[in-house]
Amino acid sequence: KRKKEMTSKPEKRPKAEAKPSKVVEKPLGRGNEEEGMFQVGRTRFVRVSCFRGKVLVDIREFYTDTEGNLKPGKKGIALSLDQWNQLKEIIPEIDAAVEKF
Repeated sequence: KRKKEMTSKPEKRPKAEAKPSKVVEKPLGRGNEEEGMFQVGRTRFVRVSCFRGKVLVDIREFYTDTEGNLKPGKKGIALSLDQWNQLKEIIPEIDAAVEKF
């Protein structure tokens, strides 16, 4: 039988550097079609983007990093075009439910 030689713990691999994401560097107004982002609150935005060949409507909270760049946070949801169209169709029902409160 062969004995495994264990002189020391194997070195941990350094984490791969994250690829920089597309960052919006200027403040955004209510609608910024050029960037595909629309502000719906102080830190919330709706962003239209393409991921793996599919168009997504992303509703997400953003944060400002240490360099002052706006970056997407964890809280949010990305809707496919089908889901986005379903949501648009039921907006009147949602409005009616909101008015009850």
